[in-house]
Amino acid sequence: MRKLAALVCLALSAVGPAWADDLAGTAQAAISRYRAEHGLPAVTPDAKLMRLAAEQANAMARAGVLDHAVARPFQARMVSYGPEVAVENIAAGSKTFASTLEMWQHSPGHDANLRRSGVTRFGIALAEAPDSKYKVFWALIMAGSAKPAHGVRDARAPGRLMAAAPTAGPKVRVRSEHAEASSTDLMASLKGLLRPLLPGGSTKDK
Repeated sequence: MRKLAALVCLALSAVGPAWADDLAGTAQAAISRYRAEHGLPAVTPDAKLMRLAAEQANAMARAGVLDHAVARPFQARMVSYGPEVAVENIAAGSKTFASTLEMWQHSPGHDANLRRSGVTRFGIALAEAPDSKYKVFWALIMAGSAKPAHGVRDARAPGRLMAAAPTAGPKVRVRSEHAEASSTDLMASLKGLLRPLLPGGSTKDK
């Protein structure tokens, strides 16, 4: 627990100690309550995911852009953690976690991540960027050990910038990407392609 608190402090040092004490608990209560409303289990803070979320939030703040791959692609960042399912939501311009969560809930891709089955742990971070147009960047990563039907994937939606409100202001972004095909799937596909060339294989008359 001390390690988690230290990581939260590191992620939020730019915005003061009060945030460091409160954000993980606030996020846990709000996300878990929302998931419970949809019949899903709660999530708990995870020290390693807190560090990975801080890495992403700080990278976006340094660059001043809202981008999942601003430093490293999501899949590359999650290799060290090794979950079987992981999702990431990012946002910029919103001043509180409550307003950020509300934006995510009203965006289909982000909302699907919040209600992703199989996730049990999360990391949350924000980073200030006073010289950027957004001023603050948020990153939420949730992960778990469930085995989705199509194997490991990070359930993000198409990579596009989306306004969170009808007027200019805070922005959110979410991406989607399927895992690479399994070796079994690749072998099956390869055999299908080679069957007409193998002895006894069938061919169609032209």
